[in-house]
Amino acid sequence: MDLSFLDKSSNVTPLLVRLYDSQKLNGLAKDEKPLARVELTSAVTELLEMELSPRESELIADVLIGLMRQAELDMREALAERLALIDNVPLRLILQLANDEIEVAGPVLSQSPVLGDLDLIYIIKSKGPAYWQAIAKREEMSNQVANLLADTRDLDTAVTLAKNENITLTDHALTVLSDMAQNSDKLAQPLLRRDEVTADMAKALFKYVGEEIKALIKDEYGIEEGSIIDSVDEVIIDLVDASEAVGVFAPTASMLKAADRYKEKGLLTAKLMLGSLRRGQIQAFVSQFSKYTGLCPKTTLEIISQASGQGLAVACKAYDLSKEDFVSIFLLTNRIRNQARMVDLNDMTKAINYYNRIKPDVARGIIKNSLEDELSK
Repeated sequence: MDLSFLDKSSNVTPLLVRLYDSQKLNGLAKDEKPLARVELTSAVTELLEMELSPRESELIADVLIGLMRQAELDMREALAERLALIDNVPLRLILQLANDEIEVAGPVLSQSPVLGDLDLIYIIKSKGPAYWQAIAKREEMSNQVANLLADTRDLDTAVTLAKNENITLTDHALTVLSDMAQNSDKLAQPLLRRDEVTADMAKALFKYVGEEIKALIKDEYGIEEGSIIDSVDEVIIDLVDASEAVGVFAPTASMLKAADRYKEKGLLTAKLMLGSLRRGQIQAFVSQFSKYTGLCPKTTLEIISQASGQGLAVACKAYDLSKEDFVSIFLLTNRIRNQARMVDLNDMTKAINYYNRIKPDVARGIIKNSLEDELSK
């Protein structure tokens, strides 16, 4: 390495010499000793964080590119992670890393501020899905790059874009992703949570996710067409049509009196309560379920609001409500738990599994304790 052109007082000269000596002594970065890697990484970082002249910057780029070409994979990974966070790294050095194996390229593609749109577009067009997914994680992204990533129609890239809350998706990207999501619950779920999704897109996505829930009910729980499947359709309609905020669900005094009268006449049944839910009368249902179980309205709302569905499962099992009725109630009270969002498949699976496991006598004991706690307050 010829360093004669550098001024003797240059701060960068001893570091360049140090870097060169490190290369030479460690067999061009092939030494596997931890101290050798620390020495090289430290020297590189110090160099790139200094104020450099154009000539010094170019020389450093030459040295480091040579180093990267001969370094072991784990050394290149370590350097890439450090260099991805520095904004004055020579572009050609970053491009060298961005075109390396994905383990090396990943941090640079997802984080480096040095890469511009043209650089990212080149990578998208010349590399494969793993590189696209790394770019899709960037906190800042132009519309052109977002559209190009969407146009790859790679599912994992689309999911990464949908989960990236730091960017705003374009209309074009949303259209492509929404079209893909109708064949993928993995993509539909995060896409439904984005503010940019329009009502029409949400309607199509809700319809698809609803089909997934129906399939889960039929395949895993052996429940065929009937009241539960109708409940799924009603939840979808409710979510699509209801754009207003969910109001207060606590029942009024008159609703509680009406529920009392139904109970006195022997008319307070699961059929009556489900009818209220299907008509969208959530407050009326809360008052009826409260009187049916003996729980106060506040406790009733609390158990219905649980995402796990455990409290609702306990109450239904304690009062001998069938699994079909329990699932219908869980689906139709979704508005209380998830405002303007579809039923979560994982939550529903956990709720049904809990209903299946808990014994009626155990459930009745839990309800009894709850009622005693209410009386003691």
